[in-house]
Amino acid sequence: MVLIRALGWLLLAMAVAAMVYDGLAWWSEGSFRLVSLGDLWSRLETGSLNAFQTTVERRVSVSLWTRILQPALRVPALPVFVGFGLVFLWLGRRRETRPESGSIIGSRPPRRRRSRSGL
Repeated sequence: MVLIRALGWLLLAMAVAAMVYDGLAWWSEGSFRLVSLGDLWSRLETGSLNAFQTTVERRVSVSLWTRILQPALRVPALPVFVGFGLVFLWLGRRRETRPESGSIIGSRPPRRRRSRSGL
């Protein structure tokens, strides 16, 4: 669960970075445009994007690249990062287990730890 939450926070941090990038691009160019996943990937590492495209087209299918992956890489990065980040945070949330109340005595309040003074 901790890894799922960490991935969620990482995706939200990436969303903030994409928002800052989009804001700076808006400030410098004067027109607001959200950066796409493919554009972001090509700006970070062009060689790996080209290698991924070549591998998919040669080993799997050209139609997989043209019909599914290429349109998916045109989606804006900000809503994707926010959406997946929130989903991973929701999936990794802590579920509180409460003891059943309704028995004869009822549920006990949680015990408090004693603090050691003098250390």
